[in-house]
Amino acid sequence: MDRTAISMRQKILNESTRLFVRRGYDGVSIRDIAEACQMTKAALYYHFEDKEHLLAAVLVSGLETLGRLVEDVLSQEQGTRARLHRLVQDLFTRLPAEQRALIRLAIQEVGKIRPEWREEILRCYREAFLRPLASIFATGQQRGEVRPLAVEMMVWAFLGMLYPFLDEASLLHSEVSPEQLEVLVQIFWEGISVNRTANAGENM
Repeated sequence: MDRTAISMRQKILNESTRLFVRRGYDGVSIRDIAEACQMTKAALYYHFEDKEHLLAAVLVSGLETLGRLVEDVLSQEQGTRARLHRLVQDLFTRLPAEQRALIRLAIQEVGKIRPEWREEILRCYREAFLRPLASIFATGQQRGEVRPLAVEMMVWAFLGMLYPFLDEASLLHSEVSPEQLEVLVQIFWEGISVNRTANAGENM
């Protein structure tokens, strides 16, 4: 695939992401996407066979981007609390709102995709995103920083705290600040750290 084709494919993914996040899968047509990309429907079908295929590609691409962000955090030699703080800050400073909202979109819309593509998205969600995120907590337990709780439960609790802020249309979106994100990290850390009082002042 030449550079022009790659660039056009990425443009389609970017515009589709924006539209799917704002309107939902059912609220977007192939015509809407083609018009946003300033191309014909026939040209769009050259890259993606239908809207379902396009949603699957959007979700896989977005989840891989999120996974790379988590891997970047894991590559830093920091304590668990500092890693969580870095991850939350990076989510809201390195990614545009549409990319963050893909976490919600994946959960809400994946059931509308045919089984073979759905399995690929779920595999990507587990392998590219959930597994490295779980590694943050598992490593924290190995270091004696995190209580011996079920890692899977900590992952879902962490995502659950962030969930209201991951919707681009959320009323909370315009209000979130670095200070508020730090409060979220602090509340979560108080629940999972081995020595909650001592770790409250851990250097970030």
